[in-house]
Amino acid sequence: MKLKNFVDLSPKEQQLVFKWRNHEKIAVFMKNKNLSWEAYQDFLKSLKTDTSKLYFLVFKEEKPIGVIDFVGINQHSSEFGLYQSPYLKGFGNILMQTLLSYAKENLKLNTLLGCAYVTNKKALDLYQKFGFIFKEKGGMCYFSKDIRGKF
Repeated sequence: MKLKNFVDLSPKEQQLVFKWRNHEKIAVFMKNKNLSWEAYQDFLKSLKTDTSKLYFLVFKEEKPIGVIDFVGINQHSSEFGLYQSPYLKGFGNILMQTLLSYAKENLKLNTLLGCAYVTNKKALDLYQKFGFIFKEKGGMCYFSKDIRGKF
């Protein structure tokens, strides 16, 4: 897998990620359902100075397959997110493995945290498969995983 930091995306790659992000299959599970191009550009600019966030476009054999991200990064933990291209299927495991490896090997984290809508069954099934512990509250599932051991 190859990771490309969002701050290094080409204009074409920026447009690709923007299109994915606002695609109905993905946007429905985002807190901000429809992101404007201007807001997206502001977000990309903010990543250049915000060391608490990392966003990556993930490639498999030169083909972009999805996005992984880390938010609220601190010495021990971070929240995470991921989504695959809405035009592909079957890359969730690869994206999750890539995310876990990066968190452990590069960020040296102990714990990953996340949340998803209870209606996002595919994501919840994936997180459960990878051993995340769940807590449901108010239409959201909150989950965590200690990544210090094997995964």
